[in-house]
Amino acid sequence: MKRWRHLVVAVGTIPAFALYIGLVLLLTDYVTEIHFLIDLVFYIVAGLAWIPLSIKIINWLARNEAE
Repeated sequence: MKRWRHLVVAVGTIPAFALYIGLVLLLTDYVTEIHFLIDLVFYIVAGLAWIPLSIKIINWLARNEAE
């Protein structure tokens, strides 16, 4: 009965991702329009920053499913 982990990940990811998007939008007001290179770096970092956390979540799910 390890399917509850799938439900937790499925239900928890959507609000977490929405919160992340909201925080990035708040930061965008302060960072952008200073210089185009700062904009470029900010959007690249903000666009890729969620990936390490999602990798940890997927590894947790896979590790516990392998048991």
